[in-house]
Amino acid sequence: MILAACSREQAPTKGAATERAIGGTPLASKPFFRIDAVPQPSCASGGTCEARLRLTALGDYHVNPQYPFKFEGDPTPGIELDGTGTLAQDDAKTATMTIRFRPAKAGKARLTGTFKLSVCTDDNCEIETPKIAFDVTAS
Repeated sequence: MILAACSREQAPTKGAATERAIGGTPLASKPFFRIDAVPQPSCASGGTCEARLRLTALGDYHVNPQYPFKFEGDPTPGIELDGTGTLAQDDAKTATMTIRFRPAKAGKARLTGTFKLSVCTDDNCEIETPKIAFDVTAS
């Protein structure tokens, strides 16, 4: 029996490529979706700031454009949330939730809340309400 090895890399599967492109540990995930924090733009205390979360539908799922997505934030000392977020669909599989907030002082704070979302296949939709937490920083 002859065994041979090839040093050429195999092309990654679609799922593996997606995982590498997203990177890191998600804030929440199931086999059909994941939520990741997007790097926060600069933010000054006392002003209106933005945090962004990226929703990615996995496998045969896509983002449900008819669902009323929202982020219901928990009370955070020194942070005032401005509404329940705005979702912009990037493409069929990804969308970005923008959450506006006003920090009272400089420093790091932890935002927690529930991300209400829906992803679908051609046959069914999944509605999820994962609890997530992520850090924001004001200067």
